Amino acid sequence: MPSRTGILTAVHLANIAKTLSATRPYALSTLYLQFHPQVAANVSCPRALGRFVASVYQSSVTWLGSEVDLRIVTGSLRPTGASFESIANRARPTTADYLFYDYALSSPGAGGERCLAERYPGVKVVELDTLPVDQISLPPELDKQLQTYRNVVLGGTFDRIHAGHKVLLTQAVLLATERVVVGVTDGGMIKSKKLHELILPAAHRIEHVKEFLEDVDPFLRYEVVPILDPFGPTATDPDMDLIVVSTETARGGAKVNELRAQNGLNQLEVHTIELLDDESTVEDKEDKISSSNQRMDLLGTRLRPRRPAPAHIPPKPYIIGMIGGIAAGKSKMLERFRELGAGVVDCDKIGHQLYEPGEECYEQVVATFGREILAPDGKINRRALGAIVFADRAKLDRLNEIMWKAIAKRANEEIRTLHEQHGKQVVVMEAAVMLQAGWHKNCHEVWSCIVPREEAIRRLMERNQFEEREAVRRVDAQPSSNEEMVQHSDIVFCTLWSYEYSQQQAERAWSILQQEMKLKL
Repeated sequence: MPSRTGILTAVHLANIAKTLSATRPYALSTLYLQFHPQVAANVSCPRALGRFVASVYQSSVTWLGSEVDLRIVTGSLRPTGASFESIANRARPTTADYLFYDYALSSPGAGGERCLAERYPGVKVVELDTLPVDQISLPPELDKQLQTYRNVVLGGTFDRIHAGHKVLLTQAVLLATERVVVGVTDGGMIKSKKLHELILPAAHRIEHVKEFLEDVDPFLRYEVVPILDPFGPTATDPDMDLIVVSTETARGGAKVNELRAQNGLNQLEVHTIELLDDESTVEDKEDKISSSNQRMDLLGTRLRPRRPAPAHIPPKPYIIGMIGGIAAGKSKMLERFRELGAGVVDCDKIGHQLYEPGEECYEQVVATFGREILAPDGKINRRALGAIVFADRAKLDRLNEIMWKAIAKRANEEIRTLHEQHGKQVVVMEAAVMLQAGWHKNCHEVWSCIVPREEAIRRLMERNQFEEREAVRRVDAQPSSNEEMVQHSDIVFCTLWSYEYSQQQAERAWSILQQEMKLKL
């Protein structure tokens, strides 16, 4: 579906839910909500709209649907004496599909629509209400005035801007008169975040924050910077007046002031904002709108558009490379896809089979590493072989050269059998060393299954009865980190939560793939 942008100029704030809902039939991707100058003229302190802004964003998913990016433009409320026309000319977007109004276009003093219509020639104008412009009814909470400050600062991860972020950023904008400084968490601090492997790079998050701020209010100066510790520029910048925090990070505001006192800097006023409830949350998620919940929603979905298949891979069967860390639940995930209709090839099992007497690489391994690796029954003692190769990198590379070639050959044979004899259109090939062996280059795409390091250690201790030291050694000896696997993955799963939630992820991914294959056909 093509991207559609709408600009709504609103007056009847008390009826804003009905007004926003009326735009839904137009299937918008982005909706800019700006206030008519008549609103600013009737509010003694425009920044008092802060609580109202929070309530609008809180309910925007219900009113508009999660697919619409609502952006409340605050520039028209700034006491700079700027005209509605100058605000419209500096505001984004550069193109729009619809101009919406919740008041009669013929009403006295309604000049904004004329300016916007000139800026967007040929755009469809939609009148959502016929009440005259002078019939303004403001919510009672707008009577509360908020003090403003020259320099306002706030911080956060800001991964994939959501309604909670929009409230924090917009409140900071409404409270500032000159400058807003935003610290974006980077470095080691993101390691403690849930599903941190899916967090966008800091450069992208900084770009998104800056773009949003400049979009909603072009009249302030913005400094969006990466921070590697909890304090960032608040520890050293003397030109700060107010810090905006959420109820979750309120203690951080007090810590900032402690540090500023130690550094001989002024104390910051602290403005605390309530977190937004996530009314659509499920049992496994947090009960507030958060980036963690959004990252959970990414599980089982495409992280990037589907790519054309490499020329050297036949279109059928469709081969998915499955990778995953130890104790990450990939074996159970493979069972799920087998039950959903996929063929499954387990390269680790193939590797074990190839150590058996009579297999083509059995004699080659014995000849290379000596008969001392054989058990009394003539089979290769993998523990004895491991002691040799893991003590000498050159010998490990030699073993991999022998085994990886043989495993790839057997895996390809099984894939052809599953397709030609069993009619499997999709085959999932699992291998712990897929990336190192380069087998992912022979797959149409790569899926991965991850769990946090601490959870993998806990599972090994419980499932395999390992001592903690042994469990840690096994986890840390894995060929690929979670971060590396995610970087190579088209779809990611995480089995940290309930069985049902993992099942939902598998079914979601399978549904996406099946729909794409039908469209291609």
